Amino acid sequence: MTRRIVIAGVPKAGKTTHAKTFTCTVLHTDDLIEFGWSEASEEVARKWLTQPGPWVVEGVASVRALRKFMASSIAKPCDAVLYLSAPHVELSPGQAAMAKGVDKVWREIVPRLKARGVEVYESVEAMPR
Repeated sequence: MTRRIVIAGVPKAGKTTHAKTFTCTVLHTDDLIEFGWSEASEEVARKWLTQPGPWVVEGVASVRALRKFMASSIAKPCDAVLYLSAPHVELSPGQAAMAKGVDKVWREIVPRLKARGVEVYESVEAMPR
C-alpha cells in the first residue's frame, strides 16, 4: 500500500522519534526552518504533499502546511495524520506559545481532513501500521 502520512503535533511530543519507525522516505519540516514558518509550510504544501507516496512528513509546521494545502486544493493532502499533543518535557515559553498555535490550527482542520477521507489519529497506539 502506498501510504502518505503526516505526523503533526506540538513541540517535543515525539514526532521525529516516531517518524524514524517508518521505512519509507521521511521529510522533516524543521529542515526548512531557514525559510521562516509561513514559507516553510507553503513549501511543504506545494511540493511535499503533492508527491506520490509512500512518505512521511513530520514536524510542527505540518499542521499549517495541511491548512494551506486544503485552502488551495480540493484533493486529499495525505492518507493519514497522526497528531501528538503531549510534550515529553516541559516546554520553554516560546515552545508553549507555538504549541497553542499548533493546537488551534489542528482543531480548525480536523473536520476538513475527515471530510476529505483522511484517517485522523491522536495517539501512536491508535494508528495502524
